[in-house]
Amino acid sequence: MNATQQQKLKTTNLAQLLEREFPPRQILISPWLRAAESVLLWAPTGVGKTMLVDTLALAVAGGGEVAGWKADRPRKVLLVDGEMHVEDLRDRLALLADTVEGIDQDAAGENLIIFSRQDQAPTARFPDLAERERRHPDEMPGQEVIMKKVIETGAELVILDNFSTLAEVDDENDAAAMNPILGFLMKLKQANVACILVHHAGKTGTTYRGSSKLATTFEVIIGLKRPDGHLVTDGAAFELAWEKYRGKPTAATVDAEMRLKDDGGRVGWAKAPSASGEMMAVVAAVRSCTHQTQRAVAQALGMDAPKITRLKAKAIGAGMITRAEWNECLNGPKEDDDPSESDF
Repeated sequence: MNATQQQKLKTTNLAQLLEREFPPRQILISPWLRAAESVLLWAPTGVGKTMLVDTLALAVAGGGEVAGWKADRPRKVLLVDGEMHVEDLRDRLALLADTVEGIDQDAAGENLIIFSRQDQAPTARFPDLAERERRHPDEMPGQEVIMKKVIETGAELVILDNFSTLAEVDDENDAAAMNPILGFLMKLKQANVACILVHHAGKTGTTYRGSSKLATTFEVIIGLKRPDGHLVTDGAAFELAWEKYRGKPTAATVDAEMRLKDDGGRVGWAKAPSASGEMMAVVAAVRSCTHQTQRAVAQALGMDAPKITRLKAKAIGAGMITRAEWNECLNGPKEDDDPSESDF
C-alpha cells in the first residue's frame, strides 16, 4: 500500500468485542493519567504551568513522585517546546529534578527527549501542530513530523508546550480551527500514547483561551489559577483545579494550592488541599454511591472521620449537596453521623 492509499478501516460486532481481551491499561501518572489519554493544562502567564509540566515530564521519565502523583516506572517522554531557550530549559530541568521524589536520574537523562524550537538552525522549519496536510512539496506536514518523532523515540507520553507557540491558528475562537488539533490528539490515542497539551488562559483568567470545542477529546482538564496578590516575580504558585476528571476521587485529585519553594537551598513543591477542593472531593465521593459510611469516605480520601463531618456540614450549608441526598447515597449504617449535629 502506498502513502496515498487509506488504511483499510475495520469494524467489529458486539459478540467479537465482548470476547476480545485487552492488555491492562498502563498508568503513567497515578491516579489521573493512563496510556492513550490526553490532558489539557491551562493557566495564565507567569503562574508556573511550564514548571509543573516539566516536573511531570521528569517524574514519568525517571519513575518518581511529585505532589502525591506517582509514576510507577521510568518511561520515554517526548517534550515538544515551542518557545523556551534551550539553555534555560536545561537549567530549569536540572533544578526541578531535585523536586521529584525517588527519581532515577540516569533513567530520566535517557528517557526525557527534548524537541525544542530554539535548538534548531534558524533556517529549519519547526513543525506546526495544526498542519495536517503538506504545504511544501519536499517537507512532511507538521503533525507527521511530530508523530515520526513519537515513533522514533518510543515515547509513551508527549508534552506539547504550548498551544500558541506550536500551532498556527488564525482564530482560536473558531471551532473549525480546532479540528486539526483534535485530529492529531485522536491519532495519539490510536497509537496508545498519552498527551499533555499546555495552553494559556483567556483574558478573564477563569478558563482556557479559544473555542470550547478544544475540550472535547480530553479525559482530564486542569486549570491553574493565579492566587490573590500573586505577581509573576513571586515564582511558581497557583491554585490547581480539576475541571474535568471522571476517575474515582482521591486525596491526590483534590483542588489544591501549590507553590515551588526554596527551603534553604532545597527546592520542592508544597501542596495543600484547598477548602473548596476538599468539599468537592467529599461530595463527589458521596455521590458516587460506592461508600456505605462516612468512615469509608474518609478512608477513601485519606481524611479522618471528624474532618468529613465538618466538611459535610459546610457542603450542605453551601448548597453543594442536600442532607437527603447525602443519606440516600450512603446506604449503610451511618456510624459517623451524630443525629444531633447541626448542618451549619
